[in-house]
Amino acid sequence: MLETNSHNSRESTTNGTSMWNAGTNSNNKNNNCSDGPGSNNNGCSTLGVETRLEDDVPDETRALTVPSVTAKSPCMRSPSIDTDFSKDSEAECGLGPCAPHWLQMFASKQMFLIVFCITWVLQGMYHTYFVSVITTIEKLFQIQSKITGIIMSATEIGQIGSSLLLTYYGGQGHRPKWIAWGMVLFAVSSFTCSLPHFIYGRQLINANDLLGIAKQPNVCTSPPSSPPTDSYDLWLNSTSNSMPKVSHIFQTCEEELISGHRIQPSVTKIVLAIFFISLLGVGMGQTAVYTLGIPYIDDNVASKESPLYFAITIGVRILGPALGFIVGSFCTSIYADLSIDPKIATTDPRWVGAWWLGLVLIAGFLMLASLAMFAFPKRLSSNVRSAPRIQKSDAKHPSIRDFPKTVKRLLKNDILMFRTASSVLHILPIAGLYTFLPKYLESQFRLPTPSANMISGVGGILVMGLGIIISGVFILRVKPNARFVAAWIAFTAVLYAIGMGILMFIGCPMNEVIGLRKLDDGMAVIEPICNTTCECSRNKFAPVCGGDGRTYFSACHAGCQNYTEIDNKIVEFSECQCLGSHRPSNATIGKSPQFGMATIGYCNVQCSSFIWYIILFSIFVFIHSTSEVGSMLLILRCVDPRDKAMALGLIQFAIGLFGNVPCPIIYGAVVDSACLVWKMACGEKGACGLYDANVFRMFYHGITGAILLCAFFVDIIVWYKAGSINFVDEQVPLEEELHSITGKPRSETSV
Repeated sequence: MLETNSHNSRESTTNGTSMWNAGTNSNNKNNNCSDGPGSNNNGCSTLGVETRLEDDVPDETRALTVPSVTAKSPCMRSPSIDTDFSKDSEAECGLGPCAPHWLQMFASKQMFLIVFCITWVLQGMYHTYFVSVITTIEKLFQIQSKITGIIMSATEIGQIGSSLLLTYYGGQGHRPKWIAWGMVLFAVSSFTCSLPHFIYGRQLINANDLLGIAKQPNVCTSPPSSPPTDSYDLWLNSTSNSMPKVSHIFQTCEEELISGHRIQPSVTKIVLAIFFISLLGVGMGQTAVYTLGIPYIDDNVASKESPLYFAITIGVRILGPALGFIVGSFCTSIYADLSIDPKIATTDPRWVGAWWLGLVLIAGFLMLASLAMFAFPKRLSSNVRSAPRIQKSDAKHPSIRDFPKTVKRLLKNDILMFRTASSVLHILPIAGLYTFLPKYLESQFRLPTPSANMISGVGGILVMGLGIIISGVFILRVKPNARFVAAWIAFTAVLYAIGMGILMFIGCPMNEVIGLRKLDDGMAVIEPICNTTCECSRNKFAPVCGGDGRTYFSACHAGCQNYTEIDNKIVEFSECQCLGSHRPSNATIGKSPQFGMATIGYCNVQCSSFIWYIILFSIFVFIHSTSEVGSMLLILRCVDPRDKAMALGLIQFAIGLFGNVPCPIIYGAVVDSACLVWKMACGEKGACGLYDANVFRMFYHGITGAILLCAFFVDIIVWYKAGSINFVDEQVPLEEELHSITGKPRSETSV
């Protein structure tokens, strides 16, 4: 805040008469305060607001030299000499015309940081929450992972389509309002994403036999015709007969549609369209928060404070993804239909969590936070950046004709281009890894969905946030140069790549499904396991855990002939004749109490590798996360101050186009390539029922490590060129800057 006393005014007037006379004449000529397009009372002489004078005298000089004359301007909001920046229309906190005096105390960088962090946390929650319910959505709608990946890329398509123009216009306009409108769009899109639950309701939950209320449970039944004499031939005949012809497929599908046990393909298409449009809006809405919020903070804090503020913003944002997984764990532990008690456990394959609940909650909180963001002024009254730099950028509204020039200026910045390539190569594998991390933990270690989400949030995301905050404090205290930071970024990339190579060999043997044999082409076939006379379907994968501690393809393939129901829910199978048999020639085991029972789901497998996996994964995540703050500072310091928002928009555009759009598609294809057993929906592939644990582990970590190794080589180039970056630029005090403009001693312009 700048204030002057009468002594300063007299000295300033004496030493700058010519300057003031020019300013007075100009002020008299523009006394009408015309409001032209793109102006904010540009003819007005207002403290803290850009004024266009014929001699182009800086506003700060005029404010310090002759405040008494300035106060007489008819455009002043207050005649007081001590007029505060907060009384300026561009620095007022309020909603439209409602800007009470008591509200101005909230127009501070600290309060903006709080609201901004809340917004960023909510947005981060959305993305990981959606990831945490992917398994439920795929199971509910019978969607393949590669289709899910394409749907999720809609977020990045929306981001790409809006990032450059939004940051160009919004970066030179009222940034908090642009951010607030983005939040509103995000909130509406988040709620829209939950509409399939409200539109179709119980029809979707009851689909695909998820409630286990089918009239004919999947148990062992004898074929109507006379059985062959040879037991092995019997099994082959029954298996071959179970492979449906095309006509039989549609007949069966039609019957299942009538009985309500199979989701209609048209419903799936409508649901996918809703998801795609919603995620498109999410991508457009989230762009403003990142690309406009970070430069707004950077413009209103001292350069030496930037590392701490960035550490807080980025570190707190990491809480969002962590909370997203935690909320996902909570919501998936609640049944999708809140009005009924399903009478089954969360570990039951028929369980469907309340995937829609978190989307509604996030939308509501985002809408409330947007009201606070709308209230912030165009610029904060307590900003410490040099006022000429900020006000000159506000003096001229953005023009579409200047847009190509700005882009060209950024494209010629070789450091920014290499840093952009590095960001893409860092984001792509990390985003892909976390997109399917809950699914990986579920398939690799047989964790229930809520547990997988909780571990993903705590063991991965929270550790990442801790690393970001610690690195920000380190940069603030130690003040390393740009080359040191660039070298550290390269080191974290290569170490993370090595870590992925180590994790490729840490897993558990989860492929033991009795009767399932993998072929050389990666597909799996079902082999007979005992001499039962069951007529079992190959297309209905419903694993059961036998009393012998082994997992079977289904109750039918285990030879189970009876089942027990409680509240119309199957809880266990009995009289399972094939338990303990592994070859067609093996004898049956009758009705032994120990081996004759089976329960729904996989058998529990004790595997100590899970603990080591989580520990090592968290260590590598922590180390890599310490590069986040330095990466942000390199981007902001290697460009002209006026191009900061545009530089972030350009990087966001590149990350979306080359990183986040192909990321879920690539990783979705990788995940699907490890599938052993596909569930069938009306003769077409649905969701994957069983993954090859070894292939999943190798491909999942291998592609992540390979991409990060490429990032390492690009980081080396950035390190080589980073010597020209003035990394920790101390902010020149405003009075010293005025001294350089007016030529007066510091004592004459002191405040």
